[in-house]
Amino acid sequence: MLRARSPLAFAVGPAAVLVASFVVLALLIAASATIFIVDMHQQAVRDVERGLIGLSTVLADQADRSLQAIEMVQEAVIRDMAEAKVATPADYAAAASRHELHVALRTRIAALPQVNAITIIDHTGKLLNFSRFWPIPEVNIADRDYFEVLAADPQRQRFVSQPVRNRGDGVWTIYVARKVSAPDGTFLGLVLGAVELGYFERLYREITPTDDTVVSMFRDDGMLLVRWPQREDAIGRILPTTGAALIASRSPKGGVLRNVSPIDGQARVIATRALARYPLILSISRTEQESLALFRRQALAVAAAAMLLVVCIAALFLLFLRQARAERRILSAEERVRSERDLRAHYERFGVALDNMVHGLCLFDASEQLVVMNERFAGLYAIPDRLRQPGTTAGELRGCVLQQRGAAAGDWDIVMTPPPLNGPLESTGVVRLADDRDIGILRVLLPDGGWICTHEDVTERRRSEERLRFLARHDVLTKLPNRLQFEEVVERELAIGARTGAEVALLCLDLDGFKQVNDLFGHPTGDRLLIEVAERLRGLLGERCLAARLGGDEFAVLATGLGGFKTPAMAAQAIIDALSAPYTGDKRRIDISCSVGIASFPRDGDTYEKLLSGSDMALVRAKKEGKGIYRFFESIMDAAARERHQLALDLRAAIGTAQFELHYQPQFEVASGRASGFEALLRWTHPAHGPISPAQFIPLAEETGLILPLGEWVLREACREAAAWALPLGIAVNLSIAQLEQPDLCGTVRSVLEETGLTPDRLELEVTESLFLKGSARSQEMLRDLKALGVRISMDDFGTGYSSLATLQAFPFDKIKIDRSFVGQIGVTSKGGAIVRAIISLGESLDIPVIAEGIETEEQLAFLRQHRCAEIQGYLCGKPQPIAAYRGLVVHVKDLRVA
Repeated sequence: MLRARSPLAFAVGPAAVLVASFVVLALLIAASATIFIVDMHQQAVRDVERGLIGLSTVLADQADRSLQAIEMVQEAVIRDMAEAKVATPADYAAAASRHELHVALRTRIAALPQVNAITIIDHTGKLLNFSRFWPIPEVNIADRDYFEVLAADPQRQRFVSQPVRNRGDGVWTIYVARKVSAPDGTFLGLVLGAVELGYFERLYREITPTDDTVVSMFRDDGMLLVRWPQREDAIGRILPTTGAALIASRSPKGGVLRNVSPIDGQARVIATRALARYPLILSISRTEQESLALFRRQALAVAAAAMLLVVCIAALFLLFLRQARAERRILSAEERVRSERDLRAHYERFGVALDNMVHGLCLFDASEQLVVMNERFAGLYAIPDRLRQPGTTAGELRGCVLQQRGAAAGDWDIVMTPPPLNGPLESTGVVRLADDRDIGILRVLLPDGGWICTHEDVTERRRSEERLRFLARHDVLTKLPNRLQFEEVVERELAIGARTGAEVALLCLDLDGFKQVNDLFGHPTGDRLLIEVAERLRGLLGERCLAARLGGDEFAVLATGLGGFKTPAMAAQAIIDALSAPYTGDKRRIDISCSVGIASFPRDGDTYEKLLSGSDMALVRAKKEGKGIYRFFESIMDAAARERHQLALDLRAAIGTAQFELHYQPQFEVASGRASGFEALLRWTHPAHGPISPAQFIPLAEETGLILPLGEWVLREACREAAAWALPLGIAVNLSIAQLEQPDLCGTVRSVLEETGLTPDRLELEVTESLFLKGSARSQEMLRDLKALGVRISMDDFGTGYSSLATLQAFPFDKIKIDRSFVGQIGVTSKGGAIVRAIISLGESLDIPVIAEGIETEEQLAFLRQHRCAEIQGYLCGKPQPIAAYRGLVVHVKDLRVA
């Protein structure tokens, strides 16, 4: 008799299978989610590390170039000492204490915002020259670490100091010290480059991509020099447990690791890069929490979706088993439908998590068929719906993606292709699409022969890196190459020219009248004009020519491929014509000109420095000879420059010696013929060359700053002499614009008057009309302060300036002096006499006395008497001579009339 089997017996076999199936499925889902999360984590860490390494490399290169720019100035000073054959401390002190060296240092660091000052120190630690101040303050730095190290170690030539607060302004500063030695190795002193750490802090503040990013600079001994965000308590400390120190101990060139920062106590991902030329390390880091925050959110979403899927599947299995145990066979079909519907819903939730990832993702099986594609991937390449379905082959998707391939090269071989089975598990690359988007690609080989690929739009990140690289080699305002890039290109072209024999020309350009544009219309207008100049140069130059901005309104052009009719002169004239065309903007027209200096290879030099120096000398000659023209370098210019340099040294040495003396030229009242005063005129008798013309040494004194001590000596000596005269005659002294810009001029004049006993009304200070065009508002205010002392103010060279009537309206002058160029035309041209009459009439209308200088003929004197000129001065009345020749005018009280 057969025995019936219970429904439970039938359910035991399928139930076991279902449980086993559930376990396998749960493990597969968990494994897939784990692999995906691990891959996401590794990718996130690699992305953070790559970004930090790339940024640290760029910033280290930028810091290296910033410090190298300082060393270029130091090298120039050391080279000048070597060329001057300085061999003893005394020679070194004499050469380093020159004022023109102070001016040169100020000029050289004007375009270097990172440089606080350049200082020259002797072997005892005393300051010999200082770019920030003149005269040089009495300071000794023998106690500084860089001085002690370099003075004690004969082999060491360079030292980067620990950060200190600048003795002048209190800001954190490091010093790049270079040793200066005599040819026999004797220690002569140091050339210091002071670098404000605030420069790097401001730079790093602008470029830090995230709030948790920290950019630091360490010395190779672990001392912290710069940190952004700032931590004042950490600057100057040696921190052996920082990530930078740990990386340096393992790999001097740099690397990446994770470490807990001893400064803020946070776990960070740190990348470092050692500077190529200096014992410094650039470190950039991010906190692990912030850098992996996006990954954690994505991992949590994936894990939650996987867990939810497993839970739902388990619930479905349990429900199915419960139904099987209850032998509710009638409802089994309905339950299966419900289970399938729930399963689809959970898969959709899992799809939402995938579609909201930052990365585009595709999962392929071992047969290269699509398993999963998220919306981010489809959006990156505009994948059509028919290719988004599971089962689509990788080849079909590759064909769709390749249609968007750009012209630029890239790692296109890894796009939608499986990784090699015998190769690495992971491979990465970057491709560029036709719409200039950069896509970063990661492929990961799965154990079952399938693979996962993620695609990410890295356009903005790569463009930020490209912009940093661009700014390191280009001028920020005009986008032209900067001095560093220009020098590299010139050196390369000179090497090509040396091999091929081709001519290479270097042109220095300077905009004539640019300072007036800034003064009259403001710096924004000046900046726009410089941008327009750069655009005109770009449109004018050929393929192998290069324009660069060297600083301010100074540009340089490298002209290569010159042959046939394309000569340097033609190139220079084309540039002058292009840059001298009117500029329009803000409803105004601006007219400026351009001067050009030309030096050619190999005729004028075979190095960048020689060509730049030669073209600069030629530029100076062009500006002196009329502006708006070009001039070629000539060897005589170099000789003239050396002679001028030597004359400047002789001029400095002559101050305070008997080489200088004052000559006096009398001034007479036309109506009465009485002497009204004298003009004091400086004369220099050189011990070797004899008398030097004031037209030669006065401009040189103004250029070197020596006009200030000379001018004070002239003022004191003239007042002392006039105070001794029996007659209360006036004494006229010329003032330069440089003197008027000195804040203590008013106090100096008051002190001289009190010291000599001369009454203020007898002192007449002569200023040229050009002061009101070139001088500052401070200079004009200084004139008002001087007039308040009771001193008389006279306008010299009237009529030769730019706006005489406006000048007379701007300031109440006590006297107008007609320039000798107009007086000399009296009786020669009708216009000369007409101009003199007009000036005399103008003075009468404004109630301002008029004095004419340069009177040499009786005809000129008769003309001035006829038209009621107030006073005269000239060779006809008396030449400039020592005051002893005019004792009769200043001692005896009697009427002395003009002969």
